[in-house]
Amino acid sequence: MRYKLKKEQYTEPYTRDGRTVDVPRERDVRMPVLPRNWDRIATRGVVGLVVTLTLAAIVWSTWSIGELLNGGPGYLAAGVFDLAWAVCLTLTYLARFDQEKEKFPNALGWWLLVATMGLIFWHGMTLHSVGMAVGGAAVSLFAKVLWLGVMRHVHRELSPEDRAWVKSEISSANAMLAVADARRQAAQAEQRAALQLLAMERERAAMAEAYGLPVPDSAVVTATGADATAAGALATATGATATEAAPVAGAAGPAELTAAAPPADIAAIVAAVLAAQGGASATDAGADATQDAEVVDDGEDQEDILPPLEPPTLASLSKADAIRIAVNKRPDYSNAQISELLAGHDVKVTADYVRQVRNRDQDERTAEAAGEVVPIRREG
Repeated sequence: MRYKLKKEQYTEPYTRDGRTVDVPRERDVRMPVLPRNWDRIATRGVVGLVVTLTLAAIVWSTWSIGELLNGGPGYLAAGVFDLAWAVCLTLTYLARFDQEKEKFPNALGWWLLVATMGLIFWHGMTLHSVGMAVGGAAVSLFAKVLWLGVMRHVHRELSPEDRAWVKSEISSANAMLAVADARRQAAQAEQRAALQLLAMERERAAMAEAYGLPVPDSAVVTATGADATAAGALATATGATATEAAPVAGAAGPAELTAAAPPADIAAIVAAVLAAQGGASATDAGADATQDAEVVDDGEDQEDILPPLEPPTLASLSKADAIRIAVNKRPDYSNAQISELLAGHDVKVTADYVRQVRNRDQDERTAEAAGEVVPIRREG
């Protein structure tokens, strides 16, 4: 057994005036020298020689095929053969534990070698040199055969039982990767769907606020009126409960994904018209309404007479009421601007009619301020 001396650092206690400190020291320690691994040294030497020969073969074949292809860009095309061959060698090494995977890169490597040797032989014959044709092709053949020997040396033989066990382990790992990727894609799709619902509900709330209607309390309402089971199905796909759907989607709370906004009814629209008129009576329909509406007493249930309207739009109101809501939201707009604004909401009125409605409402407010009795007007 051979030994070698190695410097080792250690600490030693040192005391002065009752105070002890650790002082660094150094000493020589005999360490046994492991015997040389001649197998590893030989393998490294062989691999080094084969790599050197392979580089020479690549340079030769690239030059020979490039000259055959008239040089210039032909050298780039010639490099494709050698790079493809190198890729096959790498795939063969990576598949050293799986004989099934090893078969394809081996077969492809031989076909590429035959193509390379054929082109090199062709180039030699164009130069009328049989020696260059045969010798140049043999360089690539020797490099391939040597690599075949190296690959057989690093190849790992497995018994049928061990081979089946390795395949099972690899299959389990691949299944975990597949499940993780599928869950990631499902989570992204659910997040996009929830964000689209949030955007739709926010737009709906903005429209309701612009029309002077009550803003829905919910944050998400599906366009098809789906109930809370849809949110539960979304959460179940990722293993979460229905109450966890909101944090995943980025909403403020679970109720925002499941609660549905109450449909706006005619009473809310009438209240908005009353606010636009400044207190004037709006229980009757406008002069341009397509159907006459009955005057409703305070004691009657308006919901029984006027069915719910979902969603509320300006086009569903009479033109006079639509004008009053637009004027209430944009009091500084001129008659022409009010007409253009309503045209964007499918309400076609002229600027002259807007002026008439404004003047009529102004007369009613003036009469109310003077204490006069304002009769209920039927516009029909």
